[in-house]
Amino acid sequence: MYILIKSFNRPYYLDRCLQSIYANVLDTTISIKVLDDGTPSRYLEKIQLKFPKIEILKSEFYDEKSNSIKNNQDLENTKIPIALWLNTAKKATDYFLLLEDDTWFTRKINLEETQKILIEENVFSLKLFWLNNPKLIHGTTIKNKGSVTIFNPNVFTKNPFLYRLIFGMTRFNIRKTMGFLKLYSKDKALHYYSIYGVAGAIFNKKYFLSLWGTHNNQVDENLQLKNAVKFWYRNPKIQFARMNEEFVATGFLSSASNKNFDAGEFDIFTFNKILNEAWFSNKLDVMDNFPNDFNVSKINAILFDENNPKATTEDWEKWVFLFKNQFQNIGCNI
Repeated sequence: MYILIKSFNRPYYLDRCLQSIYANVLDTTISIKVLDDGTPSRYLEKIQLKFPKIEILKSEFYDEKSNSIKNNQDLENTKIPIALWLNTAKKATDYFLLLEDDTWFTRKINLEETQKILIEENVFSLKLFWLNNPKLIHGTTIKNKGSVTIFNPNVFTKNPFLYRLIFGMTRFNIRKTMGFLKLYSKDKALHYYSIYGVAGAIFNKKYFLSLWGTHNNQVDENLQLKNAVKFWYRNPKIQFARMNEEFVATGFLSSASNKNFDAGEFDIFTFNKILNEAWFSNKLDVMDNFPNDFNVSKINAILFDENNPKATTEDWEKWVFLFKNQFQNIGCNI
């Protein structure tokens, strides 16, 4: 089974992700492909030396983005490497695992044995984590098989037209009207994530490609959800599943792009460059505090020594609080 990892400018997280794969994936052979969108080349060279068996594929935007990062130029990461994701998925195994660079395994897993269950049960999407939020795996358990729980997603409607009308349209106050009619609610909308995930899941290739078939070169989760509902409607016999426990964790101490948070002068690209350099100079142990997120006190010490006004310890801690709060507000227990 292929393991695909989306990557952008956080080699310190990518290093942890890769170490966790080699420590926890029990398959005798694994094929790991890193889909990179602009991490400066000297960082990728270090990753490649440390993990010689992985393959690093670069997006069409790689040179532009990596040069902007190296030259400390402003970078609005609006160009999304969907073509790279799709082209790699098309060449992947029939089932593949999709991760992001800031995710890592916390439990041991045999992907080939897991794939056998997915094929036998006609499962097209298997979630490996859901941030301890039951709204994201909302459904009725059908059966447990090994470490896999197959469930019937409990959503308001499976009809693509009704889904689009109630949950997929924001113009002309339609959503407000649907809420007034008690058809739309945030919880009902979140339940559709039981059939969709950006990463941290094993996908059937046909299903994944259908999600991104009409992407308009941007990540529009509403569009991917519409495509998921449409695929399910046309293929009503497919199944959905999750692991019986979360096998993957994700980080909340940084992101790949800036957020519109009230956190002083904090700039995520400055922060990532500081941590990238600390990692490159072997001053940041990426497995410290594993399987939990990075050691906050160690990062604070690095930022204090750097003394950069765009990445102070105080502003970073504000940023982390606000970043986590986004997820906590929708029921994630992080």
